[in-house]
Amino acid sequence: MLASAMSIAFMAYGVRYAYGILMPEMMRSLGLNDALAGLIYSSFLGTYIAASLVVGFLVDVRDLKHVILYFLPLFAAGTGAMGLASSLWEAALSFGVAGVGAAVGWTPLVIWVQRAYPERRGTYLGVLQVGCNLGFGTLGLLLPGVLPAVGWRGAWMLLGAASALWLIPVTAAARGATAPERPDASFRRYLSDFRSVLGDNSFWIGGISYLLASYAIMTSLSFSADYAKYLGAGEAAGGALFSLIGFVGIVGALGVPTLSDRLGRRTGLLINNSLMAMGLAGSALAGTYHALAAWTLAVGVSYGGVWVLYAALVRDLYGGRVAGGVMGAWTLLGGMGLLLAPPLGGLMVDASGSYTIAYLVAAVTAALSLAFAALVHPRDRRPA
Repeated sequence: MLASAMSIAFMAYGVRYAYGILMPEMMRSLGLNDALAGLIYSSFLGTYIAASLVVGFLVDVRDLKHVILYFLPLFAAGTGAMGLASSLWEAALSFGVAGVGAAVGWTPLVIWVQRAYPERRGTYLGVLQVGCNLGFGTLGLLLPGVLPAVGWRGAWMLLGAASALWLIPVTAAARGATAPERPDASFRRYLSDFRSVLGDNSFWIGGISYLLASYAIMTSLSFSADYAKYLGAGEAAGGALFSLIGFVGIVGALGVPTLSDRLGRRTGLLINNSLMAMGLAGSALAGTYHALAAWTLAVGVSYGGVWVLYAALVRDLYGGRVAGGVMGAWTLLGGMGLLLAPPLGGLMVDASGSYTIAYLVAAVTAALSLAFAALVHPRDRRPA
């Protein structure tokens, strides 16, 4: 089960960030500018966010493995179809379809892992997060070497084929903890339960904290390479910062969530998001590439822990009865932060001529996410 979940996470996040590597070649071939290339990625992220809410509802009331298997073919087909795109709209449509399929790359997986390992949820969710980090870290290393041989079209087709030939069989073979936790509950009863959650202050406080943290971490992911070049570093050094976040995030994924199993989820979030705020504030004031790299280490550790801790917090608050729906709704809120960070940060950089203000604003949003997290009071309910 865990191998299947990690495999899906590996490819879902690897493909998401592979676009940044393949995009320059696509831009030259299809005659796209930066704004149009960004539109293609927005199509992926937009459909991913919208579909995550639907997937969250489905995994609460249907067999989880079946839901994943319904969506994986969309992910594989959309990814492979990117290699056939001959225009902006064909690429946007293809990546949008991939985004719908990629919706099973997080919410169902965190529900699955927590059902299978209820006593050490933080620890095993951290292991799942390692799959995400390895996905974009590994493909980030492999794709530049593959590109000269197969081109960007061949690279997308290989990724699509790997998704179909690897993920679907390994998921079909997985066993354990796939049935809904309340198989006797009707969908009408489920929606009634979910509506009651919407009236709970902790849902909105936690969701806003997630939105703010997502905005903060996305600022570093969006601008670290360009910031490095602004400080005089070369192209390779800028890319190295992105990889640094991914691989250092493994430490955060395995460390802070494991601590949260003992110290409590709120304490884990306070530790993690404090590191995020500190790293972003230090990055804002960095005067050299090496200083930026040093502060990015703290950001990288927090990147590894942030998604895991909020996923575990959902079950602490609501048990298993509506965990998928709440995680899907929080993914919708977090997605707003992910979507807002690049354009708002870019406007600040253009207006000020430096990255200081953009990173300071991100540090403030990370600090605000701390304040909201401190107001959440997990009741650590167990599923019925």
